Amino acid sequence: MNRGRPYLGVLFQCCHVYSRIYLNRLGTAFSGHCPRCGARITIKAGKGGSKSRFWTAG
Repeated sequence: MNRGRPYLGVLFQCCHVYSRIYLNRLGTAFSGHCPRCGARITIKAGKGGSKSRFWTAG
């Protein structure tokens, strides 16, 4: 079963906007940006990480 590209849901508090950030091609981190102001975010991925799929970025 193909579930698509892995992602995390992020609430960007800077602009009060929800968006998804996706796993990079190396599989080492989830990265993306605020769709309104462009603020960048990176969350490292690794063994034993968090089960949380929704995050808040400052």
